[in-house]
Amino acid sequence: MRTITHYKSETLHIETDLGIVNIEPGLFDRHGRKVTSIEVIPDRYAGEQKVKRCGQSNTRLIQLKQKG
Repeated sequence: MRTITHYKSETLHIETDLGIVNIEPGLFDRHGRKVTSIEVIPDRYAGEQKVKRCGQSNTRLIQLKQKG
């Protein structure tokens, strides 16, 4: 496995043999919290075997406020 450290607000577009993963860091929600969006898109091409996605297609990481 290769590790990539990425802090810019550019979308990471990763293509695999079964689908596409888009990771978009540098977003903010309506409360001003930092958000990273992760989207998983299975391949769906005519004439190829179908790919099933188990789980949600879009997930968000949201920075919570610290207690203190």
